[in-house]
Amino acid sequence: MKKREKGFALMTVLVFFLVLLILGVGGAIITQMGYFSITSEAKYTVAEKNANKGLMEVLENEICNDISGPGYTVIAKKDEGHNYCFVWSEGRYLGAKVIKTAVFQALPWAAATFKNLDSLNLSGSSAIVGHESCDDFCRGFALAMGNLTNPNWKIEKDPCKKNPQGLTSIKDPPYILDETLLQTDLTSKLFNARNRDQLLQSLRDNFSVEFGNGTDNGTPIGLVESENERVKKLENVNSCTASGNVITCEQGSNADVFTWNPTKGVYVYNKDGEEYSKIDLGNATITFSGNFTGGGYIAGNNISFSGNVNATSPLILVARNEITISQNNIEISTFMFTKNYNININVKNLTIKNGIIYSGGEGGKLNIDQRSNSKLGTQENPILIISDNSINIAENGNVEVYGAIFLTDANTTFNLEKNGDFKIHGIIISNSPNNNSVNLKGNFEVRFNFNVLENLYDNLSQFNLLRRPICPNKKNLFILTTMRTY
Repeated sequence: MKKREKGFALMTVLVFFLVLLILGVGGAIITQMGYFSITSEAKYTVAEKNANKGLMEVLENEICNDISGPGYTVIAKKDEGHNYCFVWSEGRYLGAKVIKTAVFQALPWAAATFKNLDSLNLSGSSAIVGHESCDDFCRGFALAMGNLTNPNWKIEKDPCKKNPQGLTSIKDPPYILDETLLQTDLTSKLFNARNRDQLLQSLRDNFSVEFGNGTDNGTPIGLVESENERVKKLENVNSCTASGNVITCEQGSNADVFTWNPTKGVYVYNKDGEEYSKIDLGNATITFSGNFTGGGYIAGNNISFSGNVNATSPLILVARNEITISQNNIEISTFMFTKNYNININVKNLTIKNGIIYSGGEGGKLNIDQRSNSKLGTQENPILIISDNSINIAENGNVEVYGAIFLTDANTTFNLEKNGDFKIHGIIISNSPNNNSVNLKGNFEVRFNFNVLENLYDNLSQFNLLRRPICPNKKNLFILTTMRTY
């Protein structure tokens, strides 16, 4: 009996020790797994920091290039329009890998952006500034360029100086030299179009402007006619006057008279009683006098202004030859399309706002010679200037431009050479591949103004012409994901 009890006790001890052994081994395994887990987490933490380091290096430099460094490799690629940069950053540490991806603006904002800049000379108190004010939430570079042949500038070290000189920006350095711009079409930087052909199609669709082909490619030649919108054409008139809400061609009892109906948005023609939103007056010279308030679409050979134009609805003007402004104290709000512009030396107190100045077609010109207290655009109602042709902007007195100036790749010459108290608030983008030069003197300033771009977009949003401007300083610009690889 005692032997049985001893055998049972021995068996109990063995089982007890077996349980203790299992618990001990299990505890050791759990402890080791916890150690490995903690070690693995620590490795992934370091790997993620390395991935962040590579990602931030690309974002902070705002250059979309592949880079590598201790513990990270970054692949950065631009989209087809070169507007956004897709970034893939891999961080590594002792076998652990973490991947971070992000999207940011590939071509940063700058006060002046040139595909090709032949020469730049800033002297006196002239400046190109990457912001309107140091308090601006969205600030850019002073200058972005694909190349530069003859630089002659100085860097203003104090970007918040009241009267800066040279290139200055919150960003250091205040300029970007990016050779990929030489092969980049800059059209999509501003427009919902990837190239000039798509831009012309967008202008045609949105403003019913017919453009020429071949040697007249881009030249405004008339209005688009459709089944739903007829164009009333008068071929045998020489001169017309637009005043109040009436357009009168020729004189006497046989005069052609179009009266604007703001409720319906149409003109009523006196000779047939029909309603038209589009009028093509052939080879006539149209003079806007008094205070014209009509809207719709009007085409002619030449257009001149001797009075205000404050349309109550969108007014699209097409001149096959030239638009001239030569009178003082005029305020104009309209969309203008022609080959040649002559805003000449007699003009004082001129304001053109909330509209478009388009100069298209080979061999045209855009001459703007402004005088005291004149403005192209305002902060709230900026102007959009699009030009295939040479632009010459001169001034005498206190003159300001609020808006965006875009030079297409068909442009042959952009010569910004000014002296005096002249300021451009907004942005200049030149897609022209050659003959771009800047020579500023006196108190001439070009300042990047993001609020102007936002207002320009808002004012033209009904036309789906512009790309919505995005400030790279805003958090919603970046799309960030994190992945671990095992």
